[in-house]
Amino acid sequence: MLDIKIDEAAGYIELTVDGAVDSAGYEAAVAAIEALLKTHDKINAVEVVRSFAGMEPSLWWRDLNYSFARLDSFGRCAVVTDNGWMGPMARFFAAFLSVEVRTFDLKDLEAARAWAKDGV
Repeated sequence: MLDIKIDEAAGYIELTVDGAVDSAGYEAAVAAIEALLKTHDKINAVEVVRSFAGMEPSLWWRDLNYSFARLDSFGRCAVVTDNGWMGPMARFFAAFLSVEVRTFDLKDLEAARAWAKDGV
């Protein structure tokens, strides 16, 4: 499941993953990002990963291509999870990206939101 919250005025999106990501959820997230980018040069994001049960195989390649095409469209991205491997992976890839990335534990979700929104 993928839940999407946006703050149009602030240019902010929050994506919450809890389980598997399907095509409908992915397409809704892309549409929300694209809608924000119509009125903002850069947006900030919080990605909350409560649990991750994978995503449809066809989405992996699409997501990789979309993500790299839109890297310059993000200012800050907070990755919020208690999943042991996601935080280190996000920090590793952040070293190669132009977007500012920070990781937070789930208990620090409000701090993650504040940090991401502060970059707007």
